Amino acid sequence: MSSSNKSTSINVSDIPHFTGRNFQTWKAKMVSVFMIAKVYDVVKGDTTKPADSQRPKMPSTPPVITGEMSNADAEKAACYWTQFNIQMNYYNAQLTDYNHKLSAWTDGNSQGMGIFNRALDIGIWDQVKDMTAHATWTWLGEHYAKSSITELLEHFWYIKDYRFDLSDPSPQLAQWMHHYGSIPARMISASLASIILISNLPMTNNVGQESVYQRLVETMFKDESVTTFDLAKTVDSVQDVWAARFGGLPPSQQPRKGTTYDKGKAPANKPQQKQQTQVQRNTAIKGKGPNPQYSEQQSADSGSSQQKKKRPFRRGGKGKGKGAHNHTVGAPETYNSDFVLASAAMHIADTPSLPAPTVHTVTSFSAAGPSTWREKEKGPWKNPGWSTPPYPHVQ
Repeated sequence: MSSSNKSTSINVSDIPHFTGRNFQTWKAKMVSVFMIAKVYDVVKGDTTKPADSQRPKMPSTPPVITGEMSNADAEKAACYWTQFNIQMNYYNAQLTDYNHKLSAWTDGNSQGMGIFNRALDIGIWDQVKDMTAHATWTWLGEHYAKSSITELLEHFWYIKDYRFDLSDPSPQLAQWMHHYGSIPARMISASLASIILISNLPMTNNVGQESVYQRLVETMFKDESVTTFDLAKTVDSVQDVWAARFGGLPPSQQPRKGTTYDKGKAPANKPQQKQQTQVQRNTAIKGKGPNPQYSEQQSADSGSSQQKKKRPFRRGGKGKGKGAHNHTVGAPETYNSDFVLASAAMHIADTPSLPAPTVHTVTSFSAAGPSTWREKEKGPWKNPGWSTPPYPHVQ
């Protein structure tokens, strides 16, 4: 499609389709389409069709000068012709301007109606196809601009629940203002919208930390009345405060999208370092030295039976002398006491098994309470014989 001066291409697939629902969203998209096509002034009504009454009228032709006229009449007719020529020049200029305006409006109206033809559902197009582009735009607004309660609540919930982050507020404010503009002005005043906007700014609860917008909020509530808040001024102040704080930093050091304060810690969305899992060990005591290799263990085990003799195990008795404090049997004088638990575990395999205890404790629980007594072992159970069953039975 083209305008009167330059040709502008529009992809037909980019024209949003309207079926009678979500008019406000469709209208916002159509405005950009009309602006690209350079016909929005015609559709909006700023450029109107010149009325027929505005068409300039051609001046009347004076009488023709002939030789039969007297000198006075001839001079008088010559003056008429001079005025006529001046009027004709003015008339031609006005006619050219009128034709230019008419042509511009005709082209814009045709392009606008062509866009409406591609955008509107067939049932809606049949009702507006004989109208002008401006009349169609007005008719659609009168019939479909009445937003449903659901659409209004969606826009209201957006501006109320939207939470700004510490990144550049300009795109966030643009989106927020778009939803606010979709709500009728009589429903939410500019001062109330300013308060909602301020409440959505990122703040911190940490007393020792100051938010980026903390000074701005304190100044606004201190110097101005709540009822006199100006939304446009508030938007400009938010952008100025952020630019003064982060505008001089390189983009890599500026807060990223989604960065907020979290209980006084800024930024909250920093990736947390994963805790390294600790390997479970048999004992909490750490050895002093590198762990032996598998090959070393094999060579040590193979040579231990030939080169080393097992020390005799002695049970009972109390050690005497300097080594009496060692609880591990056979521990040398220089044995490190930090390895007592590990050494005890190593000597278990070389220690003969102890006999089973001969006395055990029995606890019985009854209604009167628990009772405990000690019994002696009578040896393993034996079957008394083939005549007596091993277990009691009911007669």
